[in-house]
Formats: sequence, structure tokens, C-alpha cells
Amino acid sequence: MIPSCPECGAPGVPLIFGLPVPEARAAAEDGDLALGGCVMSPEPPNWQCAHDHQWRDTDDHAWGSRVLAVLQSHGYHP
Repeated sequence: MIPSCPECGAPGVPLIFGLPVPEARAAAEDGDLALGGCVMSPEPPNWQCAHDHQWRDTDDHAWGSRVLAVLQSHGYHP
């Protein structure tokens, strides 16, 4: 399940932090993933909508599964 933005209701994409692998950069260019940079707060957001609203969803398993699915769809092989 892809969570909706609590501010505007738009669908979210996973938000990741750190140095992205090439597949993550490609996914971000396609709008399937959001890149948050290298600096994280103690409780960083993990989703972002197309309007750049960010929020934290506590279902880390669903978030991780979605991140992996997006990366694999862009050629990532763990």
C-alpha cells in the first residue's frame, strides 16, 4: 500500500537519505523515489508526494519493501 500525503492527499513515493546508488538516481528522475540528501533528523520522514510534502509513516516494513521494489524495477540486483 502506498500512503497518501496527510497534507494534500496525493500518493507518496519512498524518500531515502544518503548517497544514492545509480538505480535510485534513475528512479528519482522518473518520479518513483525521492532523494532526501545526506543530513537526517532523528526521526526522518520516509515518504514524499509530488508537491514536496514529506511525512513519516511508521510501517517501516512496507516502506522498505516499496524501496526495494522501486530499485529492482530500475535494474538494481541486491
